[in-house]
Amino acid sequence: MARRTDQPDIRERLLSGAAEVLAADGVEGLTVRRVVEAAGRSTMCVYTKFGSRGGLMSAVYEQAANSLYGVLDRARPVEGSTTLGLTAAYRRFALTNPGAYALLFDQSLAALDIDEALRADAITRIATYFTAAGEAEPLRLWASMHGLLTLERSLPTSPVGTWKDFYLRALT
Repeated sequence: MARRTDQPDIRERLLSGAAEVLAADGVEGLTVRRVVEAAGRSTMCVYTKFGSRGGLMSAVYEQAANSLYGVLDRARPVEGSTTLGLTAAYRRFALTNPGAYALLFDQSLAALDIDEALRADAITRIATYFTAAGEAEPLRLWASMHGLLTLERSLPTSPVGTWKDFYLRALT
């Protein structure tokens, strides 16, 4: 049977379906069944294209990480500071993509059959953005950003001012 030219690659459809599930239902909804339903494909496609559930989930993780890197690549300085621009872009990504952010940094990867080395690689790559911006301790900065975002995502209101202002002041 000839492949329809208007149909995206099955692999890409599955990844797109996974992104939809992640955006709509968060990490909790990220199951093979939900992904194939969103992609309009069968479960067999996952095993044909990714080899296993873990292969699919790893590809979803890498897709989320690449989305974050794209946001960081496009970051603009804030108040003349490249570092603040990067931190603001990182925060925006986390707040506008809560499912992807949770997958990247909050979820147990072992539960999704994802190698923890992918998270270590992601954090290392994020650190390179801050190193390039002149930060001497990029992992310390990332840990502070992540901690502040954890607070913001779990508390309805900031203890002082707006979360955005508090976040940028705390990281200055």
